[in-house]
Amino acid sequence: MPIEIFAAYPDLLTPAHISELTGFTVEYVRKLCREHKIPAVQVGGRQWFVPKPRFVEYVMGGDE
Repeated sequence: MPIEIFAAYPDLLTPAHISELTGFTVEYVRKLCREHKIPAVQVGGRQWFVPKPRFVEYVMGGDE
């Protein structure tokens, strides 16, 4: 599985990390989080976090 590109990222990804990885804008990533299209959790009613293993699974097509 080609997950080496994720090695430099922390275990909890922010919308900024996902934006960097995908090329989507940060606001679009937040929208995907709000719509539960990306497996994310919201902390403090403001900041979104995506567990890296869940994002890798999502990118590889396992979270449809």
